[in-house]
Amino acid sequence: MLMTITTLDYFFLMAALAVASAGFVCYYFLPLAKFVQSWFRPEKQETMVVLFQRLLGFTIFGILPLVIIQFSEGACISQFGIKGPVNATWYWSVLLSAAVVVLNLLNASHPANLAMYPQVREKEWSVKLVVASALTWILYLIGYEFLFRGFLLFAALAVMGLWPAIVLNTSIYLLVHLPKGIKETVGAIPLGVLLCYLTLQTGSIWIAVMVHIVMALSNEWLSLRAQPGMTVKFLKP
Repeated sequence: MLMTITTLDYFFLMAALAVASAGFVCYYFLPLAKFVQSWFRPEKQETMVVLFQRLLGFTIFGILPLVIIQFSEGACISQFGIKGPVNATWYWSVLLSAAVVVLNLLNASHPANLAMYPQVREKEWSVKLVVASALTWILYLIGYEFLFRGFLLFAALAVMGLWPAIVLNTSIYLLVHLPKGIKETVGAIPLGVLLCYLTLQTGSIWIAVMVHIVMALSNEWLSLRAQPGMTVKFLKP
């Protein structure tokens, strides 16, 4: 059966590609701008820039697509994977989350991992910083997954069909991992394909959201534990 492709379908695909391309340029380079860094006290500047970058990502990748959809006549967010989870969501989320935690346990103390994580490089973490870092990770990844497994994936599906949409999505997903090194870039390929496929099978982004949050938080906490010289200060003297 031939798909009926509308002008709105093409608009959403072009908009999603624009957000993914221009959005990541802003995400990576805007926090490096001197005027942005000047907003924060020098002694906390590095930490605050990391947290700011995650909130910026949530705004660009999560809020901006929502605004585009909401102001497009005849569109609704449910057609882009924002809907209640189905039973399969929980099975796959638990299974994949367990797998990524095991992988993070094995990888946490590797020098290449400790060179990048945790992203916040404070030697002494307060409980407030642990919570702030976790919350900004969660917000960022909700926006991130809404862009990739929501807006971009479903927009491409309407125009290109199943596997071309997955290939396009995974290709862009791979490219945005390049700054994180070859290991994460290569690992993004099977994970990207699997998350796209499960998202389209369930019609919901929540498997991808939950798995990615578990991956990020478990890696941060395990890396923090393994990082020489870093501690968490639970109680003030």
